[in-house]
Amino acid sequence: MACPFLTLPTCFAQPKRSRLSLCVLQGRITAGHHLPVEVAGVYSAGLDVGPLVDLGCAARATWVEMALVSNVNKEKLRELLDHSGRAYVVLQGEFYGPGLPDPNLPEAIKRTYRPGWGHLGGFKTKLVVHYIKSVRTAPPDRSKNPHQQ
Repeated sequence: MACPFLTLPTCFAQPKRSRLSLCVLQGRITAGHHLPVEVAGVYSAGLDVGPLVDLGCAARATWVEMALVSNVNKEKLRELLDHSGRAYVVLQGEFYGPGLPDPNLPEAIKRTYRPGWGHLGGFKTKLVVHYIKSVRTAPPDRSKNPHQQ
């Protein structure tokens, strides 16, 4: 499809995606599938890999791997992670559902084995990030007991 002359700059812009809730994505994506998304949440750990959580379903984290197309907001994210270990981010990339077992495994194993993503395969979903759309200070972590410091 050719771009009309007057809209040429918008034809080459990155696609506009509506922001989706991480909780909803985690509940809807099926094994072996992936889709382009824009999603928000609290990111922690290192700059290149780590977990992303939505405060609405904080017990279910998604593994994040950075495969940046642009370095916009990368330094801002690095600074916040160095300072507090956490940041509230809006990320754009490819969201992957649970992995599928190797087709060469015996049927008995394939029926019960569900490979995961990330550290020790402990995450059911994964986000491969292409753009860091925004970064700001994360809200306080209310999941910790204030008496355990």
